[in-house]
Amino acid sequence: MLSLFWNRLKGYERLKERGDHLFLGGEFERALGEYRRARSVLSATDHRAVAIDSLIRSCERLQDEGDEDDGNDGEDSHYSGLDDLFELAIGDKPPSRAEAYRILGHDFRSGYVALVQGNARRAAHLLEKAAAATPSSFVVHLELGRALSLGGRLTDARAALEIASLLAPQDDEGRILTAAVHIETGGFPEGRARLLPVIERGGGGPEARFLLGKALAGMNRVDEALDELRETVLMEPHFHEAFFEAGRLLRERGDIEAAFELLKRASGLAPDEVRYSRELALLVLENALEEEAGLAACDRLMVRDVENRWQYLHWVAELYIRRGWKREARDPLEKALLLVPPERRSERHAIEARLQSLSD
Repeated sequence: MLSLFWNRLKGYERLKERGDHLFLGGEFERALGEYRRARSVLSATDHRAVAIDSLIRSCERLQDEGDEDDGNDGEDSHYSGLDDLFELAIGDKPPSRAEAYRILGHDFRSGYVALVQGNARRAAHLLEKAAAATPSSFVVHLELGRALSLGGRLTDARAALEIASLLAPQDDEGRILTAAVHIETGGFPEGRARLLPVIERGGGGPEARFLLGKALAGMNRVDEALDELRETVLMEPHFHEAFFEAGRLLRERGDIEAAFELLKRASGLAPDEVRYSRELALLVLENALEEEAGLAACDRLMVRDVENRWQYLHWVAELYIRRGWKREARDPLEKALLLVPPERRSERHAIEARLQSLSD
């Protein structure tokens, strides 16, 4: 009996955890299903039923609302379950930092949950209100800068992060995020200057090393950049972006074989990342490299980048032809011809010419 009870508790925790992950990601319909299954495990008198019922009601309302309130003023955005979601969102923060988040007001809490859910526009709107209400709060300006950068407002993000830097000049997280925005806007020397003190005192982890590599690459200090990217993957072997950046640098330098191996590694670690597969497929197409890797990359791209499926079919045909499979190349070319947009005239002519060459 006790083992059955324990299994039911573990089942509740698993369902609740999945629901929380989906809710924070804004997938309210799927979260609702997980929460309802979690609720079915509990008795009516279980103290956790109150919280899960609150989350179920929040899912139902948010599912109906959709994105209608993306640009509202936030006055009606406090919904049942927000506090629980906020606690989930700050769950990975150190205790002292978590306390600094908890003492802030409703606009900050709502904005931070929106940020974690990926709704950068709503997050920025609410966090701007929070910054106006608490202008001396480092964490408000830090998260506002993060939201603005995610929303593409990089100039505004840089301004918010500069305020955060003035309020807490030695904070590693603030320095790293500020450096990232500087690098994204082409301020490579400034980004490097922000990162060096963090790294010299042993902070920042692989993220700081990766950003330093990007900054050095932007300054055309390629060997030093590759050293930092190598250090990044030594610290975190699954840091796929570092493999990709190193592969891109090596490709530009003409070290094709090494670039190929690193791009294959990046694509293997993150098969859903379109940039990685495109870079790998193009490298294979342009050089005498193994066609199998290029074909596998094209297969992934046709699933993840449907709008450009015609292009990847064309690439598949070219790889087939390289292998000597001229008959098999006709089918992807014919499919590409049906899918290529009318305005892509030169590409259409190229596909037609390739088909014609197979008939000659």
